[in-house]
Amino acid sequence: MQNFQIRILIENLLARVVSDVNGGMHLPGVLTNGELQALRAVTAKLGDPVAESCDPEFAPVVTSIPFDADYEEPAAPKPITVENIELDRSVLDMPPVEGMRLCLDFGTAMSKATLVQDGDLEQIHVLELGRPGDQEEISAVMLISSVYIDNNGRIWFGKSAVDRSLLEGGDGSRQRLDNIKRRLSEDGFDEIVSPLFNPSSISVTYGEMILAYLMFMTWATNRALEEEGYPRNIPRRFAMPCFPSGKSREVSHTLRRLLGDAQILADTFSSTITSGIPVSDFAKAITTLRKSRPSSYPFVTEDLTEPLGVAGALLSWQNRVDMLAMVIDVGAGTSDLSLYRILVDPSRKLNAAHEVLGSTRGITEAGNYLDGVLVEFFLKKACITSSDPHWIAARSKLLLNIRDYKETLFNDGFVFITLPNVGDVQVELDEFKEIDAVRGFGKSLKDAMTEILESVDASFVDWILASPSRYLTVALTGGGASLPMVQELARGVINVRGRTVPIQAALPFPRWLQDEYPELEVDFARIAVSLGGARKQLVQRGANASITGGDVPHTPILQGYYQKGGS
Repeated sequence: MQNFQIRILIENLLARVVSDVNGGMHLPGVLTNGELQALRAVTAKLGDPVAESCDPEFAPVVTSIPFDADYEEPAAPKPITVENIELDRSVLDMPPVEGMRLCLDFGTAMSKATLVQDGDLEQIHVLELGRPGDQEEISAVMLISSVYIDNNGRIWFGKSAVDRSLLEGGDGSRQRLDNIKRRLSEDGFDEIVSPLFNPSSISVTYGEMILAYLMFMTWATNRALEEEGYPRNIPRRFAMPCFPSGKSREVSHTLRRLLGDAQILADTFSSTITSGIPVSDFAKAITTLRKSRPSSYPFVTEDLTEPLGVAGALLSWQNRVDMLAMVIDVGAGTSDLSLYRILVDPSRKLNAAHEVLGSTRGITEAGNYLDGVLVEFFLKKACITSSDPHWIAARSKLLLNIRDYKETLFNDGFVFITLPNVGDVQVELDEFKEIDAVRGFGKSLKDAMTEILESVDASFVDWILASPSRYLTVALTGGGASLPMVQELARGVINVRGRTVPIQAALPFPRWLQDEYPELEVDFARIAVSLGGARKQLVQRGANASITGGDVPHTPILQGYYQKGGS
């Protein structure tokens, strides 16, 4: 394992350390094999993670690009006293809404929302958040999860945040908040945002920036609902990554409160939110809200895990299905997995779909992990070390654009960039895929699959192996579902305690949706969580699912959302 790979894993590990009420520190969750190897590796003294592996063959062609190498971070902003601001609380007086619900999927990179209206046939409306968010050319149904505070102290959101950050800080001198969702689950929710992200004189916390983005997401949801004639107080569920039970309750409580606050703030700033909100005005609003916050928000209902939402999107509830399915949702911040026992037989009035108790896992190797690997690989190929005067500028420029670079790399097979004061650097997909840290990404996911199957009752594997027509069905969703190392997870076999379990891939677009909503096919991998989470009937969570109970006596006829074969 090379030093730059070790550094990425250690930084990833440190980011997960949280503090408790007594001031102690602990690390929730399970260590991945890569993180364990990295911890063992740092027992020996490390040299410079880039210099030791820099190949002179990689040295770039130097071009002259102006940048102030002596840039220093400004002093931290000082807290100021703010006055109250009048809030729009009218949503609290609206009559309750029945027969429909929303599910909000606050994503690390992109956010989504779906409305489902009850009836003999469900009416599904994937809300076009991209339209009010002015990013239809990127996606009509997804909203960029970014926040940026400009040099004049105004807060911008989504695509506007990206555009403004590139205008003011494209040289790497400024940064935007792209990964604020992780502050919900990691230490740092109450930390002050650093001057590199907030140049204003007013202190704000990362938790307040999460609230600011949720305000924007709620505003975009309101606009999309209004266009279709729906009220803005529709009951809403919300999706979360998989956490241990204690952490899950804590995050659920926080997110429920934030989503309620976000509705009031979205209404308050409804007419100005796209023009940039002064940090001072936002600070006044949240100070006022905290003084008189409602005890509860009736329109914010239950949470659900992201794999649970996906599982709900896969089933029609009208066709016969008898299977064991694993959902793997690969997002930007986390990869979440869960196992489901599904038996639906309308002719026999059997309708059972259960999440297998104790089968949920969440790991931090996800899209952002690959982003970090790619950043370090660019620096390595450019032979830029941490002692280089241009290191901060080059790394900051990469961080601002790394998601675009990664997408280009996987779509085109290569990516070519120019770094400030350094020169031109090109990365080929084949060489990137051979990096141990990238190969380890797929291995961590496969290890999580194995761990789940070995931790649940052996009868689940016994059931699959009892008939040659049975498989472990694997459904891949999330923004990272199309990555080649993720696609490999739904092919071939998996070894569980010395037994070979065949795998079949779920159809990338469920058959029941093909018939009724073919227009959703392109975006399904990313909207599956919010779509399934908004349906009236949800897969039962954490139930004591059984293979033997309720099984049909004859060979199952598999149909629904799966596909036959191993690819």
